Amino acid sequence: MGLHLAHPFRIKQSAAQLASRNQPAQAQPGIGLNGILALGLWTLLWLGYNTHYGYALNRHFSDRPTYFIHGVRAFAPFLAAWIAFLMIFARAKRLFPWIISPLGLMLFYALIGLIASEAFSANPIDAMYYGANYLAIVMALLAIVPVKDPLPDLRRVLNFTWIIGTLMTLSLLGLIPFLGSEALIQSEGPVGVRAYGGGAEFLDMPMTRNTGFARYAAMSALVALPRLMRRGRIELRIIYGFFFVASLYALVLANGRTETLAFIGGVAIILFMEKTKRAVNTLVGAAFAILLGLRGFYTAFYFYITRTGHIDPTMTGRTVTWSMAMPYLWGSPWVGLGFQADRYLLQGQHMHNAFMHALFQSGFLGGGGVIIGVLITWGFMINYFFLNQPSDRSLIPPEIPAIFLFVTISSLTESTFAYFSAAWLLSAPIVPYVMALHWHMQKISVRDAKERAWRFRLAREKARLLDAPSPMPPSPAG
Repeated sequence: MGLHLAHPFRIKQSAAQLASRNQPAQAQPGIGLNGILALGLWTLLWLGYNTHYGYALNRHFSDRPTYFIHGVRAFAPFLAAWIAFLMIFARAKRLFPWIISPLGLMLFYALIGLIASEAFSANPIDAMYYGANYLAIVMALLAIVPVKDPLPDLRRVLNFTWIIGTLMTLSLLGLIPFLGSEALIQSEGPVGVRAYGGGAEFLDMPMTRNTGFARYAAMSALVALPRLMRRGRIELRIIYGFFFVASLYALVLANGRTETLAFIGGVAIILFMEKTKRAVNTLVGAAFAILLGLRGFYTAFYFYITRTGHIDPTMTGRTVTWSMAMPYLWGSPWVGLGFQADRYLLQGQHMHNAFMHALFQSGFLGGGGVIIGVLITWGFMINYFFLNQPSDRSLIPPEIPAIFLFVTISSLTESTFAYFSAAWLLSAPIVPYVMALHWHMQKISVRDAKERAWRFRLAREKARLLDAPSPMPPSPAG
C-alpha cells in the first residue's frame, strides 16, 4: 500500500524534471575569458601577416619606424603560439577528442613539415619560420576549443576575422586613387584594368597581388550577402548592402578569375540554404540566367575567364610548375621537403595548388593528413548544413559553407590552406566550428534519446498503476 501511494508523487516529480529540461535555454552570457583570449590570439596571428623576420635583421631596423614595426610584428605569431601552449597545457584533459579530429591532422601536417624543413630544406631557418607561423594557427585553435561549449567563441573568432577581411577590402579599394598607376594596370576584363597587378610597395611592405585583393573582396561579399538578405533593421541592411556592393566592385576591379568562379559557387550555396525562399531563388536565378544568355553574357564571361578565348591547358603555366615539382617530391615522398620548398627548389615559383603544395611541403604523411582533414570537415558540413539541419538555424549561418567552398575551389589554383596565408586566417576557424557543431548535435541526439526512454518508462509505470487493483476498504465493526 505504501509503495502504491509513493508512485504518483514520483511520477509528478519526474514529469516536472522533464518539463524543466525542455524549457528554452537561457540567453548566452557575454564574452568570457576564453572568448577574450581567442580574439587576442587571432589578433596576434593577423599581426604576423605580410611580414618577415628579415626586417628585424636589417640595418634599418632601429632607425626606420616601418622596419621596426614589421620586425616586431614578425614574431607576433610566436607569442600567440606560446600563449596557446600554456592554455593547452592547462586544458589538456579536454584535448584528446580534438587531437583525433581534423585539427589533429593539421597539427600533424605542421609538425611533419617542420621536421622536413630542418632535414631537407635549402634554407632551414626561413622554412622553419614559416612552418612555425602555420603551427601557431593550429595551436591557437587547439587552445580555444577545449571548453564545455566552444561554438560561441569560435563564432566570435570567425566574425572578427571576417571584419578584418572586410576592412582589408575597403582599405585596398580606398588606396587605389592614391597609388594611381602603381595600383592599376591595363588588362583584359570588364573594366579594362586590373587592380594590384604589379609589384607595388606600401609602408615598406609588399602590396597584395590582384588575386589576394580578389580573395578579400569575394569573402567579404559572401559574409555581407546573407546578412543583407535577412529580415531586420533597415539601417543594418543598408550597411551590409554598402559592404556587398563595394566588395563586388573590388572583385570586378581585381580581375581574379578563380576567385570570381569561387565567389559564384559561394553565392549559389547561400541562395540554396535560404530554405524558405529556395523555390523563389531558383526561379529568379533561372530567369536571370536566361536573360544573361540573351544578352551575350556567357560569351563575354568565357573570354574573361580564358583571357584569349581559348582554354589554356597549362592553367597559366601552373601545370608546368607542378611537373617541375614531381621529381623533387619523389626524392622525399613521405615527409616532403619542408615549408616554402617550392620557392627554394623551383626557381622562385609558387606551387599555386593547395593539395600539391601540402604534399610537397609535408609529404604523403603530413600533406595527406591535412587533405583528409579538409575532406572530413566537408563531410560533416554537408550533413549538418544541408542534409540534417539542426532546428536552431543560428548554428548554421550560410556564410560558413559559402566561404569554405570558396577556399576549396580557390585551392585548385592557390595554396590557401597549405601555408600561413590570409585565406587560411580567414577560414581556418571553420574547421573546429564544424567539429564542435558535430559534437553539439551528438549531445542533443543522446539527450533526446534519454528523454524518449524516460517518457516511455513514465508511461509504462503510469499504465501499471492505473491497472493495479485498489485496496479493499476495512470491514465495518460488528
